[in-house]
Amino acid sequence: MLLIINAVIFGLAFIGGNIFGLHLNLPGLGYGSIAEYIAYFGAFWPFAPEQAWRFVTYMFVHVDFWHFLFNMLMLWMFGSEVADMMGPKHFTGMYFFCGIFAAVFSLVMFWLGMTNSPIIGASGALMGIFVAYYKFFPNRMLLMFFFFPMRIKYAMWFMVAVDVFMAHSGDGVAHLAHLGGVVGGFLYMHFYERGFGNIGKAFEKMRGPKFTVHPGGRSESESRTESKSDSDAIEGEVFYVDENKRMDEILKKVNREGINSLNESERQFLLQASEKLRRRRGGF
Repeated sequence: MLLIINAVIFGLAFIGGNIFGLHLNLPGLGYGSIAEYIAYFGAFWPFAPEQAWRFVTYMFVHVDFWHFLFNMLMLWMFGSEVADMMGPKHFTGMYFFCGIFAAVFSLVMFWLGMTNSPIIGASGALMGIFVAYYKFFPNRMLLMFFFFPMRIKYAMWFMVAVDVFMAHSGDGVAHLAHLGGVVGGFLYMHFYERGFGNIGKAFEKMRGPKFTVHPGGRSESESRTESKSDSDAIEGEVFYVDENKRMDEILKKVNREGINSLNESERQFLLQASEKLRRRRGGF
């Protein structure tokens, strides 16, 4: 869907505006091509932060063919595997979080007098996705600039160094937005690796157990413990009765939330199922 949205907007801007020469003449704005209008309304302007829609729309604006092609190639190459690992909900959340954070980072740099240029393109969000790829596959090899083989764990920091070095080069590339995307990526992965859903549980532990007494003299905490034991026993019985159903549930969870969402019991089940399959096929 992200590829499609980017492609549709790029098609309107580049093909409609630059190739077919479609123009508009809106009151108060004057005469301009479709591409110019899309860039005007969609770009992020650090000097106009009150126009809140720009924190999102700029991520989908590409008016240059090579800019669009390179970003979509990066989204396809790295995004597909990151989405498989995290699940679609976390992947989409991280994409938008990093893109918005890159805009906020650029806004702060504007306030510090380090930039004043409008920003377009998905690069900030994609740099955040690349951070996730770096976390999941640090030893993967890629061809940097399509020629130089380099492991992801080194390529990550090489790209950061390039953006730092080129930040004030005036080459028309939003290097500070790239750096903002990297910072946003590390922030998101920090909380993702520690489990977003465990934050509420941590607060519950800090507050301590509740000791409301039920009729019969049992405390609420004892009741919860007993209930949990019953639930585990039922789950264990289902495990032995119908392994295929258990496998389906785990695979659906991986597809929905990513492999890191599995608990230790589910991981062990997958390992045991893999070992059984290997033995049935006569593997060694």
